Amino acid sequence: MGMPKLHEFHFVIGHRMKIRLEELNVWGNVHNISGIIVRILLLLVPVIKREHDRGKQRESRYEYVSPDRKEDRVHTHAYVSEDLYRKLKLIHHDLNFFSLGQIVRFFIVVFFKLVDEYKEDVLKELERMYKEWEKEARESRLMLRQYMRQLMIVVQHLIPGKGIITVYDHHFMPFWRLRL
Repeated sequence: MGMPKLHEFHFVIGHRMKIRLEELNVWGNVHNISGIIVRILLLLVPVIKREHDRGKQRESRYEYVSPDRKEDRVHTHAYVSEDLYRKLKLIHHDLNFFSLGQIVRFFIVVFFKLVDEYKEDVLKELERMYKEWEKEARESRLMLRQYMRQLMIVVQHLIPGKGIITVYDHHFMPFWRLRL
């Protein structure tokens, strides 16, 4: 079996964000910016999914790379798996972010806030939070009949012949397409 396919993702971050990423010692001696960013994103996959499910529309508004407009910008490359890249692309589309770089910077800032709050216990706190979210998801899971009823309600309110409904699997891959 071959190596997993990686997507080279290029974006810009502020110089201070780069310094803070380099100073992170959550994983030991990982000093490669790409590796640190990918680890953060992989660690935050449940947060990414939750933001995708419950996040607010960004209305494609441009946000500056840094609050300080005079701060130097650093071109960064991250080598992410196709699965993770697809998740980011779906958030970009569904929540109407201005750019994928903006999404990555958003999740890095989320991680920094968690590190600031929980210090070296950040990984334990994330694990606790994820278990709580899983329990909540199990308790509120819809049955097939409820999914079908929701789908029928959506279809009734759409203009016939004017679109496609795409159902995604748990890997954010199109599973089923319905042409209206």
